[in-house]
Amino acid sequence: MAEIDMPGDEVERLGGLLRRVVQLIDTKPSGFTVEDVGPPLARSGGTFDDEWKDGRVQVKRNTKDLTDACDAIVKAFDDFDRQMGDSLKGDGGGSRPGR
Repeated sequence: MAEIDMPGDEVERLGGLLRRVVQLIDTKPSGFTVEDVGPPLARSGGTFDDEWKDGRVQVKRNTKDLTDACDAIVKAFDDFDRQMGDSLKGDGGGSRPGR
């Protein structure tokens, strides 16, 4: 019998990690003051953060698409596994002639 390797656990984990990216993408850096990093670095960080807004929107949109795809793949794996299990519980995989 052929073995089919379906990485459902890995795909499910990827979906979880992508959801975490979306949760964290709008967070702002914290825990430092201008005195800690110096005005030039603080100013550069603020500029980067302001210019990153459009990038965040695009990353969130693409991440949602990828997360939805991961969910669909995991569901397909589960459905296939259930169908294969159900077929094995039946008459052994096919009808016999004369029965």
